[in-house]
Amino acid sequence: MVRVAGVGAQRGCDTMAFVPSIVRPAGQSELVAQAAMVFGNTVRLSIIHVLGRGPALRTELVAKTGLPAKTIGAQLTELEAVGAVKAEAQRGRGRPMLYYANQVQLEKLLSALAEYALGGMSDKDTGVPLGSH
Repeated sequence: MVRVAGVGAQRGCDTMAFVPSIVRPAGQSELVAQAAMVFGNTVRLSIIHVLGRGPALRTELVAKTGLPAKTIGAQLTELEAVGAVKAEAQRGRGRPMLYYANQVQLEKLLSALAEYALGGMSDKDTGVPLGSH
């Protein structure tokens, strides 16, 4: 195992993997940080991509993304925490969850991210009207 700088290392723990906490610069809203977390991760983005075409069970997400069930599960938890994805228990054995993209929240996050990323840019700064891309 490798000692990795971070929370575990500060406690003297050896760890195989470490996920650093998100650092948010001054002036960046919580919504923008959430948007970066959702759209700045290729696995989460692939889940959203699949769910954008319609609801899916976790097994369907695994099949459509080619990613391990454990990975999908962890990322669904993160996406649910910020409201980007909703889940609904289904009837039947084990009560599987059906996942949906929360279109309203995803648009809100994407809008906040675009406004933050492009905020302050005007037509004269870029030479190109912002709406012409």
